[in-house]
Amino acid sequence: MEERELTINEKLYSFEGVIGRHGYFLNIVIIWAISFIVMMPYTTYMYTHATTFVDLFNHTIMFAKSPVLLKLWVILGVAGVCTLSVSNIFRRLNDIFGNVSTARNIILSSFSVLSSFFFILPLLIVALTMFISFILSIVLLFTKGKITGELPYDYRKEFNWGAFWGTWIWGLINKTYIPLFELLLWWTPLGFYFQLYCGLKGNEWAYKNKNCTDVAAFNKSQEGQSAIFTVLSLVVFPILYFIIFMVLIIALTFLVAGDTKQTPDGVKSEAKIESTMDKILNSFVSMYFERYEFSDKENKFYVTDKDWNSSDFKEKKDMLELAATKSAEYRREKFKEQYPDKYAYFSKTNELPRTKIYSATSGKLLGEFIINEEDMNGSFTQAIKSVLQAYKFYKAN
Repeated sequence: MEERELTINEKLYSFEGVIGRHGYFLNIVIIWAISFIVMMPYTTYMYTHATTFVDLFNHTIMFAKSPVLLKLWVILGVAGVCTLSVSNIFRRLNDIFGNVSTARNIILSSFSVLSSFFFILPLLIVALTMFISFILSIVLLFTKGKITGELPYDYRKEFNWGAFWGTWIWGLINKTYIPLFELLLWWTPLGFYFQLYCGLKGNEWAYKNKNCTDVAAFNKSQEGQSAIFTVLSLVVFPILYFIIFMVLIIALTFLVAGDTKQTPDGVKSEAKIESTMDKILNSFVSMYFERYEFSDKENKFYVTDKDWNSSDFKEKKDMLELAATKSAEYRREKFKEQYPDKYAYFSKTNELPRTKIYSATSGKLLGEFIINEEDMNGSFTQAIKSVLQAYKFYKAN
């Protein structure tokens, strides 16, 4: 046991002193944002180089195949994030226990370090350490410290829901302009982290920038703003978004219906509606594919190497499913022409196995959907694995 003077230290990086719950949460939000920036290049690499769904979970293999510079970036970045996290856990533990114990702090913070190396450790170990790390984080955040718990109550460290929900609008009302950065981060994952940051710093900013002297009046004003922005964000805006969405759906319905002719008895022509929908489908197909051709055994769609290599796993999956949808539409029309008095069902699902994507330049196979029938008739685990491996994508030259 080491005896040191335990004073408040809310720096982002330091192993000295103690940190309260507010400062700890504030630093953790910043560390989360840094983690996102560090892992973004690797995440992008995974989604653009995965060949099946299973690859997205094989972090060890994917990391081993990644470029050297990317590996170096990730390792150094994760090491930095772990160091920042451990320094905050150290000070938080010092506050909770009221003393310094290096051995205790190292043991408890090691789980946070292990869970950060998810791309190296086996999946089971990662899941276990992440669960323990999550429980530890909750305990650290909500446990009252023996040292900071004895300090006088500070209203400036309360979470400001108005600043969280209102961000830049709340900032303008309270003469606080840092939240204006939310306009730049709005459509990125970093926007949520910045919202949390604004919520944690809101009271401090507003009290300082508005030169408040009446604490009671200040708290009442912020409570009112918090209520207003919470209702707007959780009730009013969702209702408006829903109404706008429904208006767009209704408008599209009338657009399709307006492009139809009425039969003498006033009934809309189903064939005309189908023709309009086919035009919409064909416009999407022409956006992604250079050309396509059909045979009894295979649906071939051709894409440029540049478009294919620049697409991530989800985009490639969407392209293959779009091709299968087009193939189903083609086969329905062909069947109607050959057998007008009969009915046959063609869908995206049953066309996927014979739909393939090829390079428009080299003719190389780039994407396909293969289900192992033996696995589907086997155990549940085998069936799930077969489905996850069904989408197979290959890199163009």
